[in-house]
Amino acid sequence: MQITIESKKINELSSSEMNLMNKGRIINFGKDSIKDWKKDYPLNSEVIFVKNKNKIVSFLVLRPIKIYYQKTNYNIYGICSVISFEKCRNYGRILISATINFLQEKKKSALGFTNKTAFFNKVGLGTEKEFIKRFVYVDPKTNEKIYDDDGDGIFYNGKDNFIQKVLSRNSIVEIPTLHW
Repeated sequence: MQITIESKKINELSSSEMNLMNKGRIINFGKDSIKDWKKDYPLNSEVIFVKNKNKIVSFLVLRPIKIYYQKTNYNIYGICSVISFEKCRNYGRILISATINFLQEKKKSALGFTNKTAFFNKVGLGTEKEFIKRFVYVDPKTNEKIYDDDGDGIFYNGKDNFIQKVLSRNSIVEIPTLHW
């Protein structure tokens, strides 16, 4: 194994990298999950790649999210599109370890939602059962509140202590992005 880690902003991705990322999304989430990466995500979103012999074997996206909670603005990352092309090769573990290192350097909290928390807990992220029920998207045009009730939380609590603050209260957190 010749493992390397690479981090790029969405706006730095090549066409072949974006095509490969969509291939991974189709395999893991279905054909309706294809993204136009440079339109569907902020251009300053971070993509962390794990490569073996210069071939991408795993990746995830960290999307910048601004949340106003308890009279404070928090700038966190939304964890999304966590994909390994080959299972049981430790690529996912390496990816999450690299992501935690990135978040520690940036001193940022990160939050994602999934139904596969056992893996993420095992490799170093915090998890919280049914955490998604604590978050609501508020449509900026209609003020409609949209709840999602299917997903556990995966997270890294950064210097801002955002995650711990949410866990310590029972209040709802309004989020500016429906799905990240």
